Amino acid sequence: MSLKTCLLRHLPLAAALLACGPEDVGPVSTCPTGQVTRMAAPPRGWQPVANRRISFQTFGDHVFYRFDRYDHPAPTYWRIDRCGGEPERFTPATVSTSRYTGLETDEGWVLYAQDGDRHLVLDRLDVPGFDETRPVPGLPPGKFAATPTARGMYFSSVPAAPNSLANVAGIGTSAHAIYMHHGDPEVPAVKFGDAIVSLQNLDDRMLALDDDGDLRAVDPVTGASELLLAGVRRFGVSSEVRRLIWQQLGDDLSEPIFLRDLDTGEDTQIAVNDFTAVSWNRPGDDESRNTGTWQFAEDGAHAALYGPRHTLAAVVRTADGAPIDPPAGARLRGYLGRDFSLSRDDGDDTVFILWNPETDALREWYRGPASAPPPQAFFVEDDFIDYLVPDDSGFSGVLWRTDHRTGEAVMRAPRIGIGTTVLADGRYLTAFPSFAYYPLDVVLFDPDTSQYTTLAAAVDDFHFHPDQGLVYLDGSDDGPGLWAAPIPPK
Repeated sequence: MSLKTCLLRHLPLAAALLACGPEDVGPVSTCPTGQVTRMAAPPRGWQPVANRRISFQTFGDHVFYRFDRYDHPAPTYWRIDRCGGEPERFTPATVSTSRYTGLETDEGWVLYAQDGDRHLVLDRLDVPGFDETRPVPGLPPGKFAATPTARGMYFSSVPAAPNSLANVAGIGTSAHAIYMHHGDPEVPAVKFGDAIVSLQNLDDRMLALDDDGDLRAVDPVTGASELLLAGVRRFGVSSEVRRLIWQQLGDDLSEPIFLRDLDTGEDTQIAVNDFTAVSWNRPGDDESRNTGTWQFAEDGAHAALYGPRHTLAAVVRTADGAPIDPPAGARLRGYLGRDFSLSRDDGDDTVFILWNPETDALREWYRGPASAPPPQAFFVEDDFIDYLVPDDSGFSGVLWRTDHRTGEAVMRAPRIGIGTTVLADGRYLTAFPSFAYYPLDVVLFDPDTSQYTTLAAAVDDFHFHPDQGLVYLDGSDDGPGLWAAPIPPK
């Protein structure tokens, strides 16, 4: 019997639910918890359903959970403090939604919801009682996607006919009306623009590129903006070194690219994009998706231009725009710390390499058949890189470590899931689907002993809190409820 099971399996389901009803759980303390503890049970009358896919959300210390199917048109939510207490039915208003969105503000968490084409401010979670539900002030009618950010709740209009062209002006890419709300239900959302194709952070401002080629610096608090540049096809920015790379809007065939020092306003031409006509994902295939875009290294000291099919079209030092010759035959795959991640062919193999453009040092970290799925970088240090080699399921893989000093690759874990947390003691908390895509088995792997420990089996959703342990939701018929489980000591 699994640790999560509290029901007596010999009882009929109805009797079992009576035996473990919500009032029978009682307020419990789970921060930390020394044993597997059920925090909340399903409501009376609940029946498990096939293909349940139920889930819960955590906003700070507030846990919102439900036992309805994921596609239920009017789900019932409950909330509880993640450290325990009495569950409370969340009923601020009748809202047809399957998911809430939370924003953390200086005054606490604010909960939003979408009801059809309306976006609502539901509740200030850290203020006792339920607030009056109201539409997000200042947000016009229409279809908007809501995304929480560190600056505020970001609302971006959903085009009637969206496309996959990549954040560029003047070629018909999806342009968005963008608003931001900062959590106060009395203060309207601020408008950033009506036809924005790209938006990036820069210090205390945001840079917005309009479809007409105007690049503006926007105050995210007030919405006030000033023109920074006109005639911009596309841009990228590094806050670390305060450098802007921008391509001039021209004939859509061959267009110059400039490096701007944001402190002095000085522009230096660093390249020409003579493959503009096939840039911005216009071919519509994965190998061309990044063509025409620039990739900054993590520290911003260098930048590289994606050419067609991942070729390295240009590399520059951002301090002065000086060009750097890339390794021959290399394809750009992104950055890993201060290095660029490259790949190149070697016979029937594909080799993945870390390249430091400052020292020109090359460090091979993976070699495998060209037909195999590419490895996924997991963790990078100066002396080693951990990476995942996906298996056929697409949800897990083998974790390897390559030592840069010796070039030796050793297996760290025979299997970990895609969403994995490394604990402070070096163990891996991970999850695997126990059948097809779900439910999930949550397991702990110790690389020192090569042992797996199952913490919770066949659960629908889980969250890990370092000061508490595991919180998970189970919608099965043999142990339904919201549970907390400790992480066993190493």
